[in-house]
Amino acid sequence: MKLHDIRELIKLVNQSSIEELEWERDGKSIVIKKAAPATIVVTPEIPAQEAVETKENEGYQQAAAALEEAIAAPEPEASVEKRSYITSSSVGLFYTAVTPGQKIKTGDLVGRLNVESLQLTEEVRAVSDGEVEEILVADGQLVDYGRNLIAVKNK
Repeated sequence: MKLHDIRELIKLVNQSSIEELEWERDGKSIVIKKAAPATIVVTPEIPAQEAVETKENEGYQQAAAALEEAIAAPEPEASVEKRSYITSSSVGLFYTAVTPGQKIKTGDLVGRLNVESLQLTEEVRAVSDGEVEEILVADGQLVDYGRNLIAVKNK
């Protein structure tokens, strides 16, 4: 594997949510690991007296009344139509083969995933019958494993 190919792999891992990639070819292996970003959580403290003063405020009473009305309101009826998603089975550049409104059947080709540096192409196929409702990623966009690619309206 050439240095350029290794750089492309590193670039793909950095642009995705993958934490680790292991690649083996012709008896040689490469492992690329990405460190998880540090998370900092800041929670401001409210003095007890300030919290009491807030409750005595008129805005608090109005907000409480609005909340009670929202809880008492009936929920809207659920839609009869179901929505499912076609997801990415690997990392790569996604290219669609369908358009919104197009009817599809299980097993139909709906797109391709390419990893050009490794000369890999994977077909993406429909997992259920339905109608393409929305294409969720642009042509040529880098996608991660498990990312929703296409929304399908099922009957």
